[in-house]
Amino acid sequence: MPPVIETKDTNLHLMSGKVPLHILKDINLRVNAGEVVATVGPSGSGKTSLLMVLGGLERASSGTVVVAGQDISKLDEDQLAIFRRKNLGILFQNFHLIPSLTALENVSLTLEIAETGQSFRQIREAAAAALAEVGLSDRLDHLPSALSGGEQQRVGLARAMVNSPRLLLADEPTGNLDQDTGARVIELMFDMARRQSTAVLLITHDRALAERADRRLVMNHGQLTSDAKVGA
Repeated sequence: MPPVIETKDTNLHLMSGKVPLHILKDINLRVNAGEVVATVGPSGSGKTSLLMVLGGLERASSGTVVVAGQDISKLDEDQLAIFRRKNLGILFQNFHLIPSLTALENVSLTLEIAETGQSFRQIREAAAAALAEVGLSDRLDHLPSALSGGEQQRVGLARAMVNSPRLLLADEPTGNLDQDTGARVIELMFDMARRQSTAVLLITHDRALAERADRRLVMNHGQLTSDAKVGA
């Protein structure tokens, strides 16, 4: 199968006031279906910028960025929005649940926006099944304010995975969780991704967490300086 992510000589230049910054430098990366890849590196090294480029939230200045078989650099903003809805899941550090919606409604919204053609009942059933996968069958009607941080992140995971995305982008998903809760979320994420053959690019400052991925990348000054098999 072709890789889910394939970049070639990808660069990102941004302006800070009148000062040009070279954020990403000749990034060459391949990630396959079902593969979990962790990216570590100091703050400001370019990790989040890489995530944004892969998600089509920031346009590369040069090079190619192919995600799920699509050269996203050739898509306009409307096409990018449709592409993200159908192919990407995103898991945030700060959860980003809609506070006025229940857990079930937050997850259902992903399918409604994706315009899958499912009926209202089918969407709710799929959302409930996704929440059951993360152990939240008894929290369907709870608002985010009534959930713990770990429960909110599990809702976020169900929301990100309910549409069986080709790629899951996870930005410090355990950053606001205690160690035990974070470990549980990560186990669920890895398990769901591998069962659905979803590629995962995970950003983390936790090297112990990174060691549990299939591969570990190291970002330093905008360059991927290591692409080694974990444990090698």
